[in-house]
Amino acid sequence: MSAREELIKTVVIEFAGEDAIEVLVHLKEGEETTDEVIATETGMRLNSVRKILYKLYDLHLASYRRTRDKNTGWFVYYWILEPTRIHGLLRERKLKVLERLQQRLVYESENTFYYCQNNGCQRHTFEEAMSNTFKCPICAGHLDHDDNTEIIRILREQIELLKADIESG
Repeated sequence: MSAREELIKTVVIEFAGEDAIEVLVHLKEGEETTDEVIATETGMRLNSVRKILYKLYDLHLASYRRTRDKNTGWFVYYWILEPTRIHGLLRERKLKVLERLQQRLVYESENTFYYCQNNGCQRHTFEEAMSNTFKCPICAGHLDHDDNTEIIRILREQIELLKADIESG
């Protein structure tokens, strides 16, 4: 499998699910096919194939051409793969991840945290710890200061790497 095909497969799994791969195999770039043909070839239910095709369509990874069958009067949809949208979709995802990392960095930078040494207990902000008199609200254990400088360093590093990746295209 080529690097391009691997990229398409990874993106399709991420955005449309594992079942979409079976549909993807039968949906070829430059060749039109119908949802009924895909359902027959894959053994999947027609309804499932259509849901996947519409997910791919919403992501702009597939498009269709609609015609009316002269015998039945029903619409027939001819689907085709549109892989050129993959890079734009990945860029959008990276921008969302970047935004979440930046939000987390702000949260980590603007708060002081306390933690309970017992397993299963969570971290608390200074305000939460103070309101509980520095006792864990889950197990009543003592809350100790949590030095988050390493978390902040890693977040900054990841943000810079992701920015460079986005800028490089």
